[in-house]
Amino acid sequence: MGEITMKRIILIIAAFVLICVIYYAARIFASYQKGYQSEEMDWNQDGRTSIAEIIKSSDVGSRPQIVGDVECVEYFFYKDGLPIKVVCPEKK
Repeated sequence: MGEITMKRIILIIAAFVLICVIYYAARIFASYQKGYQSEEMDWNQDGRTSIAEIIKSSDVGSRPQIVGDVECVEYFFYKDGLPIKVVCPEKK
């Protein structure tokens, strides 16, 4: 066995970084394919949508929810079906 050269170490690190970039780019792409607007992806409702929330959106579904007599949208995690938030249309 020969010693690991610096060139090989750099190549391994670059390959790892490239795999990570491709993975997160695919997650972001999947999030936007769902049709969610950036404002909808603010899962913690702090007024801004972070990159982490955008990435998390690929694991979030939506379903209709009746609240009182108003039809709202409930967002939930696919992994366990637990709701994240319910959004109802604003009354005029």
